[in-house]
Amino acid sequence: MLKKSLLISMMSSLLWSMSAVDVQSASKNTLGCIKGLGKKRVEALVGYRKTHTLNSLEELLEVKGIGKGILNNIKTDAHKKVCTHFTTEKKPTGRKRKKEIRAE
Repeated sequence: MLKKSLLISMMSSLLWSMSAVDVQSASKNTLGCIKGLGKKRVEALVGYRKTHTLNSLEELLEVKGIGKGILNNIKTDAHKKVCTHFTTEKKPTGRKRKKEIRAE
């Protein structure tokens, strides 16, 4: 019974894990949903993907800011509660500088 439940849990983790191919083709918004990956790490990963083809997930350890913990989150596809989203539009800052008026 224990062997059967262990086998089922291993199979389910394999079904829901990300592969190197998934990471190679995933969008920034998809990567931004993985626990531990914020804007800087996603940008570093995307930059790495442009010059390297991922054959295994262990190659991600070469990317600055990605360690064993984040690699494990990628492997298990651990999601954040709130995803980091990337947009192509720049948001207005809402701040306008006021000119200084000096009394003479």
